[in-house]
Amino acid sequence: MTGTAARALVIGGGVGGLATAIGLVRAGWAVEVHERAAGLESSGAALGLWPAAVRALDRLGVGADVRAASTVQTSGAIRRPDGSRIATVDAERLRRRTGEPVHLIPRRDLAAALAGAVPAGVVRYGLETVADEATRSGWDVVIVADGIFSRSRTALFGPAYAPRYTGNTAWRGAIALPTTEATETWGPGARFGVTPYRDGLTNWYATLARPEGERSPGAELAQLRQAFGDWPAPIPEILSALTERDIMRHDLYDLAPPLPTYVIDRVALIGDAAHAMTPDLGRGACEALIDAVTLSDHLTSTEDVPAALAAYDQAHRRPTQRLAALSFRLSRLAGARRLRGLRDVVVRAALAIGPPA
Repeated sequence: MTGTAARALVIGGGVGGLATAIGLVRAGWAVEVHERAAGLESSGAALGLWPAAVRALDRLGVGADVRAASTVQTSGAIRRPDGSRIATVDAERLRRRTGEPVHLIPRRDLAAALAGAVPAGVVRYGLETVADEATRSGWDVVIVADGIFSRSRTALFGPAYAPRYTGNTAWRGAIALPTTEATETWGPGARFGVTPYRDGLTNWYATLARPEGERSPGAELAQLRQAFGDWPAPIPEILSALTERDIMRHDLYDLAPPLPTYVIDRVALIGDAAHAMTPDLGRGACEALIDAVTLSDHLTSTEDVPAALAAYDQAHRRPTQRLAALSFRLSRLAGARRLRGLRDVVVRAALAIGPPA
């Protein structure tokens, strides 16, 4: 490829796709990003960025912008529905260990920071592309970053590697109600999380075991109040202040079975397309960013694209699949209906060791 710029097609213009484009463009590659949505991500839901993800953003030159748009995660607690404490989450301990806290940022603000670092014309919106054989011709590499319901993954691996419904549905949103402590409250088959954010806003989320695809138009708030109305503060206050239009609901999936490889020919998968995980560790967006930087590093360190892709797969697949498996186990642990005393001991021991940064 000496004398001409290497060419990459990125399918998906979310967090992982934009981050990959930045990494390759900065190294002189010619990149196109195809995104099926009509425009940039607009969701205000908050993401937690762990230290390794923030370091990845630094590598891409947007770390300072993201820090400026984010809020540092506070310490908090995991509680039972009666208000008693299962464990304390020491956010400062993570900062001391890694030199970086967890940052909270709305998804749209993260997307805007990444998009601002991509040259004009690189991202083509409203264009749905699949990594089939015809699409792959003419590119040195194709990067699949089109999310958990990736059509490209199905084209490459077949329907056996499909999203798995976890048995839980989630509601989430943000509300102008100030809170001071980050908490998760765990009940049998149920969970409610609260994360303070800046400007008097609070992010909240809830999960319940429900049939896949179930929806209750006009009655989602009633479900939440019935399930969580007598749980400890500030949950009742949040539910009292919500309206139906404040609530987003979506079912929770991960990818099972795990992929046997993240690379086929000159195609590489990243993010949820490669290793979709439940939100229990708060690592989905983080791993997409780390994937992007890892893959870009391998591709820009050699002109041998197949060797670079093989190195990416060998170095990165097993660690991300272990995280996905750990996240799924935590989802089961949090909603345990039996042996909850043993669960609490396990959680306290795990927090004493410290989470992956």
